[in-house]
Amino acid sequence: MKQLLLNGRWLLSGTGAVDVPAIPAEVPGNIELDLHRNGIIPDPFFGENVDLLRPFEFNNWEYERSFELPADFPAQADLVFEGIDCLAEILVNGKPAGKADNAFLRHRFAVDDLLQRGGTNTVTVRIASPVLAAKNIPLDHHSKAQAWNFESLRIRKPAHSYGWDIAPRMILGGLWRDVRLEERPEHALQCCYFCLRDQPGAKEKQLCFSWSFRTSLNYWDEFDLDVTGRCGESEFHFQRKAKFTSGFDIIPVRNPKLWYPAGYGEQNLYEVDIRVSHRGEELFTAHRTIGIRSVKLEYDETPEHFKFRFRVNDIPVMVKGSNWVPADALHSRDRERTIPILELFRELGCNMLRVWGGGVYESPEFYDYCDRHGIMIWQDFMTGCAFYPMDEKFMGRFRTEVEQVVLELRQHPALVLWAGDNEVDQFAAHTFDGRKPSHNRLTRELIPQVLHRLDPSRPYLPSSPYISPAVEARGEDDLHSPEQHVWGPRDYFKSPFYAANPAAFISETGYHGAPAVESLRKFLSPEKLWPGHDNSEWIAHCTTPVYAYRVELMYRQIREFFGIEPETLEEFVAASQIVQAEAKKFFVENVRAHKWEKSGILWWNVMDCWPQFSDAVVDYYFNRKLAFDYIRRSQKPLQVILGEWANWGHRVIVTNDTLAPVKGSVTVSDADTGEILFAGDFEVPANANADAGRFDLPNGEQRLLLIRFEAGALSGANHYLTGRPPYSLERCREWGKKIAALG
Repeated sequence: MKQLLLNGRWLLSGTGAVDVPAIPAEVPGNIELDLHRNGIIPDPFFGENVDLLRPFEFNNWEYERSFELPADFPAQADLVFEGIDCLAEILVNGKPAGKADNAFLRHRFAVDDLLQRGGTNTVTVRIASPVLAAKNIPLDHHSKAQAWNFESLRIRKPAHSYGWDIAPRMILGGLWRDVRLEERPEHALQCCYFCLRDQPGAKEKQLCFSWSFRTSLNYWDEFDLDVTGRCGESEFHFQRKAKFTSGFDIIPVRNPKLWYPAGYGEQNLYEVDIRVSHRGEELFTAHRTIGIRSVKLEYDETPEHFKFRFRVNDIPVMVKGSNWVPADALHSRDRERTIPILELFRELGCNMLRVWGGGVYESPEFYDYCDRHGIMIWQDFMTGCAFYPMDEKFMGRFRTEVEQVVLELRQHPALVLWAGDNEVDQFAAHTFDGRKPSHNRLTRELIPQVLHRLDPSRPYLPSSPYISPAVEARGEDDLHSPEQHVWGPRDYFKSPFYAANPAAFISETGYHGAPAVESLRKFLSPEKLWPGHDNSEWIAHCTTPVYAYRVELMYRQIREFFGIEPETLEEFVAASQIVQAEAKKFFVENVRAHKWEKSGILWWNVMDCWPQFSDAVVDYYFNRKLAFDYIRRSQKPLQVILGEWANWGHRVIVTNDTLAPVKGSVTVSDADTGEILFAGDFEVPANANADAGRFDLPNGEQRLLLIRFEAGALSGANHYLTGRPPYSLERCREWGKKIAALG
């Protein structure tokens, strides 16, 4: 199939509040970046410069590019935009080719008769101001949105771009993914879908295979379909006469090699070729990569028996992972950042990530990486923290989005859950106008209908956190559901709200930590580096005025843990990072200590999408905060954890997420004196916890305890701070050297 990539240099101009004459622009790109490259605005990621973008929001924009098209380029051709943000009209050689109204989707326009083959062609893309467009679309008075972003509700572009706690307001848009001309073949596979037929205990697995293809031929009885799949020594082969251009078949697979998440088995993937022939002559071959696996979500919302547990190939999986937020606030830069960020998830030992509903549907490379490395994906649809319209016009547009996304992603074995939205049920539960979570037609009707047709075998959660009809009927909210976002007061991280939270699965929770001093110097003016109190640049990087409380919150968390007011920037950063690291370590270990009463945590979050003060454990410049190493250690497949002080002492808990029983020995010692407080052997079953014993220790004594265990290749170490705050910052910084030496 012939293609002509149209990335690279385009011209960009803008008219409206601030006219911008034609300037060089990069595609893929964002208008904000082009304005900066051409000296029209300073770096929007520095200081308070992001506020300078506001006048440009009222502009309409025009991209234009001319190119030479070879004379032999195929007669049937599509102009393909992988991402247009957002409301656009497309012209080819001055003639309309189509319109776009969704930044999340690929747009494809047939341009057969609009092109000049063997000559010069011009593509023009006119992008309308999303702010001006929104004012002409009425909203009913029951709509509600994150912060003040009512203008976002009918415009299908990333919600975070209007301003969020993890991203600044940057809504100008652009051509943010590839643009190309592409041959439209006469014969081609339109779609196919492999899924495992549910046959518990069967040695021979069966694949359900649905397929359809496009052809200009009109006589069906002479088509042959041939399917071959290989994974190492395992293979399957299927042939049949194709009596129509679509069909459904059952394909047996003897001794299949199953796909497993990281830590539970191999990430086996089959390379599959689908061939269609006519009278013995091949019309086309299509290639797919698939994984064979089953996935189930065990769910019980009875308060006494909360359960929210994933089973893959009938094995219960202990989830340790994080939320995936946008790789960059300006999505044309996602490509260069995505894989390095995913490598951080791997290094941390994450076996799941949640694609959060305020961002974008990620690139094929993202999902392929997770398939190959066993990182399960919880996939939100891109709606969050708002009451979206439910009239037929909006639902029709949203249905198109859901269908395209499901068709594109459903073949990835790493994708184990669809979730309808982020926190919309929670929004509904906290209103006073009679609206209920169950009234949401998008997540209760539309999405389930699409999934029933296109991907019926994968679990679906209507919202995160989900408020079921039973919880709703009891008049309760998200804190009475098995899966919760555990944010609360963000006070001392061992307060009852966190330590005694009843959730069976925590899909969001976090704690702030300041970026490294060297990072702060990159995005703050020298005169605005310190102090943080009432510092306008600190507030700008919180990231909107609504979230200015974060600055004072960091100070309060430091005062709670250390009892001091930092006197220097270096002291502030050190104190903030220690508190964050201990908090996130506790969140992870408190879940693991209660396996299977609790079955997973997706803490918030690995990486910043712009320079800011946040819960991330790696800042925008890839500088790691202290929490990174603490979490990496806490998420090891085998770890020894100290239970919280009770009955005059601590339990020594061995948590084993491997599929084999483990024997070993453990010691707990005082880091300052070397005194051995506990020594013993342990034997822990596969995929389970076991107590190695307990020891007494006064709760009023502040000590650093070093935990070392021997278990062959799984040997490791951990640490624990005893006593209650406030701690000495100077002492904790010295202890930090001993913790770092644990590896």
